[in-house]
Amino acid sequence: MRRAGVSPAPPVEHAPRAGLALRLCGLLLLALAAAPVAAADLLSLAPDRPLLFIDGRGNAVRSTDFAGKWLLVYFGYTHCSELCPTGLTVLASALAEIGTASRHVQPLFITVDPERDRGPLLLQFTASFDPRLIGLTGSTAQIKRAADALGASFLKVAQQGGDYVVDHSATYTLVDPAHQHAQVLRLAEPYALARKLVAEMTRAGIPLDDPNVAAYR
Repeated sequence: MRRAGVSPAPPVEHAPRAGLALRLCGLLLLALAAAPVAAADLLSLAPDRPLLFIDGRGNAVRSTDFAGKWLLVYFGYTHCSELCPTGLTVLASALAEIGTASRHVQPLFITVDPERDRGPLLLQFTASFDPRLIGLTGSTAQIKRAADALGASFLKVAQQGGDYVVDHSATYTLVDPAHQHAQVLRLAEPYALARKLVAEMTRAGIPLDDPNVAAYR
């Protein structure tokens, strides 16, 4: 896969644990505000060179396996204390808001911590946000290739006692059904993400008859 003249989104600093949902949303808003001004970076993809992953059940998954669907991708990891729960909650809420139109979208969670995020842990984590969300892992090289192709970035940061955290970008990547083009989205609210999904499906001529969709046109 090749870029269309853009750079990956910069890493977002890992923040200490917090329990309040309002604070989490605020942190995500601040992270997105610190990103480049462009609302979406456009990427060119190569469907003949699909990205390779392993899902939580150990099955091989290719980025081209989801024919006819938009892919809504979020990069993160299960031990992420704030950005990932907030980002995935926004993703799940946006899909819920567009009702049956969401059947045209496949949400994907790609871990940036492939050392720890595998098997039941990955399955349980994604299921806690939305049953449609598929968690994907792989080798470090495979994850790095996916991040580079889809406009994301991450960096493993060592901590005392041998532990580590992973700083990572807090964006969504929307891949078209032909898997030829993608957009990196810096959106922090479910409404904004839902509106973007509806706009792309409408532009592609997909008939959307769910009454929920009218609010986003």
